Amino acid sequence: MLDRAQLDNELNGAHQANFVRYAIYYTPLPGSPLAAFGRSWFGRANDGATLQAFSDAGLTGAATVKPLSGASRYSGLHSVFKAPFCLREGMGPDALKARLISFAARRKRVETGPLTLARAGRYLVLRPIQPTPALDWLAAQCVAAFDGFAEPATCATAQAGVTLNDHQRLLLKSFGDPHVLSEYRFYITLTGPLDPAHLERISQALWPMLEEICASGVTVDGLSLFGETGGRGPLRLIGRYRLGA
Repeated sequence: MLDRAQLDNELNGAHQANFVRYAIYYTPLPGSPLAAFGRSWFGRANDGATLQAFSDAGLTGAATVKPLSGASRYSGLHSVFKAPFCLREGMGPDALKARLISFAARRKRVETGPLTLARAGRYLVLRPIQPTPALDWLAAQCVAAFDGFAEPATCATAQAGVTLNDHQRLLLKSFGDPHVLSEYRFYITLTGPLDPAHLERISQALWPMLEEICASGVTVDGLSLFGETGGRGPLRLIGRYRLGA
C-alpha cells in the first residue's frame, strides 16, 4: 500500500525523470517522530530544538554544514536495503516498481528494538542495540528479489578509503555492494564522514532529541524506491510502499 504523501509525490513528476540508477531504502513513516527529527536535522523544518542543541554544544553556523550536507545524497534519513544500481538491459522501471509493491505487501513489518547512537567508521548512525535477525532476513530477501533487475556490478564501487576483506570484495563483485547477506548491518545514517572529535560533539548534541526515539525503537513498516538522474546528485523518491501487517 502506498503512503498518501508518497503517492502524491509519485504522481507529480517522479515518473517524468530519466533515472539512470535506482535504490531501495527504508525511510521513516511520514508524520512519525523519527521523520519529524529528520526534517529538522536536514534543514527541511526548524523546530528550534536542533538549533538550540547545537548552540549549546558550540556547533553553530558553518560548523553544522558538513554533517548536514554529507549524510545523505537525498537529504533525508534512510537505511539501505538495496544500494544504488543500474537496471539490467530489458528491465524497466515500471516492472521494478511493480515487483517492489508486491514484495513489500508479502513481508511483515519489523521492530528494530531500542536504538543507540554509534559510529560506523567516520559516520554517526542510529543502529539497534541487539541483533535483529528479522531485519537481516528482510535485507537478504531484497538481494534475492531484486538482484535480477540490476546490471552486473559495473556501476558500483566501494567507497574511497574503505578497506574490504576478501569476502566483501567477492560480494562487491557479485552484487555491487560489499555489505549484503552476512555483511549486512541495519543502520540509519546521520552524518557524513567526520573526525572523531567532531562526531563526539555531534553525538552529545543530538542525544537529548533522540533519546526517546532510541528507547522506543522504530518499526520498519515500508520500503522506498529512489531514482538518480545522473552524476552524484541527490536521489529522488519515487514511492514508499508499506510492508504487510
